[in-house]
Amino acid sequence: MNNAVERLSDAAERRDRRTADAGAVVAIAGVVSAAIAAVLMFASGDADTARGFAFAGMIGVIGAVTAAAKSATAERKAVFATGGVLLLIVSSTMFGLSFS
Repeated sequence: MNNAVERLSDAAERRDRRTADAGAVVAIAGVVSAAIAAVLMFASGDADTARGFAFAGMIGVIGAVTAAAKSATAERKAVFATGGVLLLIVSSTMFGLSFS
C-alpha cells in the first residue's frame, strides 16, 4: 500500500514539474514577444505588428503564473511571480502605446 502511494506521489510531482516547465517556456516566449514589440514600436514605428507581439507577451503572463503555481521551491515561485508581474506591465504598456 505504501509503495502505491509513493508511486502516485511521484507521478503527481512529475506532472507538476512538467506543468511548471511548460509554463516557464510560455513565459519566456512572452518575454521575447514583449521585447520584439518594444523594438518594433520604438525602432520601426510599426504599431500594428507591435500590438500583436505585445498581446502575445500578455499571454506569457499566463505561463508565468502557471510556472509560479506549480514550482516546487519558494525561490522559483518568487522568480516566476515577479517575472509575471513585470511582463504584464511591459506587455500592457506596449499594447497601450501601440494605439497612440
